[in-house]
Amino acid sequence: TRVVRVPSLLALGEKREFRLANIFLARVRRAVRAFRPDIIHVHHPFWLGSLGVFMARVLRVPVIYTYHTRLEHYAHFVPLPGMLFRNLISHALIKRFANRCDGVIVPTYSTEEYLRMIGVTTPTFVQPTGIEYQRFQSVEKADVDALRNKLGLTNEKVFISVARLSNEKNIDFMIEAIDRLRKETSVPFRFLMIGDGHQRDRLQKKIESLDLASHFTLAGAVQPEEMAIWYNLGDAFLFASKSETQGMVILEAMSAGLPVVAVRASGIEDVVRDGLNGYKTPENQARWLEKARQLLEDDALRAELSDKARSFAADYSIEQFARDVRGIYATSLAARQKRH
Repeated sequence: TRVVRVPSLLALGEKREFRLANIFLARVRRAVRAFRPDIIHVHHPFWLGSLGVFMARVLRVPVIYTYHTRLEHYAHFVPLPGMLFRNLISHALIKRFANRCDGVIVPTYSTEEYLRMIGVTTPTFVQPTGIEYQRFQSVEKADVDALRNKLGLTNEKVFISVARLSNEKNIDFMIEAIDRLRKETSVPFRFLMIGDGHQRDRLQKKIESLDLASHFTLAGAVQPEEMAIWYNLGDAFLFASKSETQGMVILEAMSAGLPVVAVRASGIEDVVRDGLNGYKTPENQARWLEKARQLLEDDALRAELSDKARSFAADYSIEQFARDVRGIYATSLAARQKRH
């Protein structure tokens, strides 16, 4: 494996978390030419993605694009009128870029429908992204107990959520719902929100203003190698994001046996099966809260959905993903050779 690192031109965001790559460096283009790829796979519809498409045209090889993100949900990061970006520019960017590629990989059927709706005509392959399923099965109980002690947990049930602390992840919705839940149930619980982002200070103030700190904890960023322990600490996974194309964290949670309650969104439809591995609800606090409360209070239901969630996630292993993507590459190479 060879990695060519591309330095950034500038970094955006309060913590410089959004970086703009310098795609104009000749050494990067030379490195790609010297490697002589049979196919180029890109993951973003501009900047580095555009460089990938350019190099594919120069080298006369097919280019595959994996569509990851609903850009219109990130309008608040763009210095343009939100509605203009959401309704026009974001869709036009995706359509133009995808139609310049030889194939598009999408994680769910609902995402494929969206691309067709905005006018993408490039061949599309529905291929859910793989997860390291086995890593979530090999967690030591001693490590989970140590984390529980570190966090000061005793007999509480634990809700887990994982997301960047940003507008599109709908964290306020969950804070307000948890504030209601603690007043409606006698079962002790703690909600652990894993992740960091530019909204952290504001969200922490909101939690404190509601006197909710004993129930809702912003746990901050967790190292990837430790995530399996955190998931295994939980009893259920709660989610309210509306910007997912697949929801990788949901599949990771299921791998650890966590049933899910999520807000219905395009990337949620295909991975959360009502009554099988969790529940999906409209963006309605009362409905979402009802399902979260069910999983909190009904141990038998939670255990049943936990087993089914783990079994469901097993079909999304990285080994199966690698085999499927190899098939997509072969199909795209054959199609290009036939055209030329």
